Amino acid sequence: EVDGPIVLPPHKRLCEHFGLDLSYFQSPMAIDGDRKYDHLIEDPDDPVNTIIESTSVPQTLIYASLKIFADSLITYCSTVESWGVYRYYPSVLMTIWAAFESWVRIISELFVKVATDLPQVVADSLMEVRPIVKRNGNISSEQNRRSTLDRYWLFLKYACNIDYDRGSKIWQNGEAVVEARDEIVHYKTQKAPTLTMEQVWDHMEAVFLLFIGPSADARRTLLHYQYEYYWALVELQKFIIDFEERPLHKGRQAGSSIIYCPFDKIDETRYPKYYKERKK
Repeated sequence: EVDGPIVLPPHKRLCEHFGLDLSYFQSPMAIDGDRKYDHLIEDPDDPVNTIIESTSVPQTLIYASLKIFADSLITYCSTVESWGVYRYYPSVLMTIWAAFESWVRIISELFVKVATDLPQVVADSLMEVRPIVKRNGNISSEQNRRSTLDRYWLFLKYACNIDYDRGSKIWQNGEAVVEARDEIVHYKTQKAPTLTMEQVWDHMEAVFLLFIGPSADARRTLLHYQYEYYWALVELQKFIIDFEERPLHKGRQAGSSIIYCPFDKIDETRYPKYYKERKK
């Protein structure tokens, strides 16, 4: 019988493929390991409690992304086609990045609340605000948006005392995930982006490495169960086939077509109406 949750060590791929030194990892229950970072919240009215309640959100989103990707493997494993329209992979990409982005926001807010001697300008940057003086002289604040990776880098510097290498393969792969996500969310019409099964797996791995790579440098586990999630992803890799999701129109030959333009000021010499208006 197993007493307590099953704990998986870091997968060997992390060392062999990425050269990460994860020798710090002992066990989630080791007193001289990650448990030394456990602290108590003794006041039930402490606002930190509200932040703690949200820590399950990134975990839930990670599980959801793995489940959607696994569902795609089941769907496509017996297909005779080599491509299909957008179905699973935009959702996987949005969900795995939402997991990371929500975690960065939650962990940053927690750090700002519990840290001492943190420069106010750093706290403001992590919380994405900046102070302003209004015309009436009152001091207030306004939103000051920063990219998720910029805030994460600041968090690593001030919370974990590491200057993570932005030029590293792990960081660059993380930026590639953002680019792939943005091509769908802020749709690139000229490119008509596609997502292959292998590319989506690579993007998921890249997000997991944004947790695991800095953990190696900081000598502590940044996300609970990050190694278990990575094991699950690697187990799915063996089922990857050559399959692509893409826009329905991609690959079609251009020709005469009807375009729906629900707006005024159309150049009707170039784009005449398809249906002539009926006379009353």
